Amino acid sequence: MVLDSVFVMRIVLFLVPILLFLLFNKKINRHFRRQRLTLKLADLLVPYLIVGIHILSMLTLGLTVFPYFLIFIFSLAIVLLLYLAVKKGEILYGKFFKSWWRFVFISSIITYYGLAATSIIISV
Repeated sequence: MVLDSVFVMRIVLFLVPILLFLLFNKKINRHFRRQRLTLKLADLLVPYLIVGIHILSMLTLGLTVFPYFLIFIFSLAIVLLLYLAVKKGEILYGKFFKSWWRFVFISSIITYYGLAATSIIISV
């Protein structure tokens, strides 16, 4: 089987977040800890993953899943806000945005790797 450039690009798109996480996680966390910020590498990977979702969905499906993903994460924000308002009785914006952003990371990594696996399976 001859590897074409599109297949290699799909493999690279699959491996880049893993490599970034493995190579730079401790360095970035240490840097932001010195600055007394609670940023993690996962927080910084979200924009890359969202762009990757758009690219992979265009390559795999021929249409973009990005608008549906935006609807999902904004709906998730509304549900999280309602939960905090009803259960806790108050909305602390810092806590809300931090937990919402972590949910966005989890859902974007699942969507990204689902699309990457689908893309690799379809191309084989």
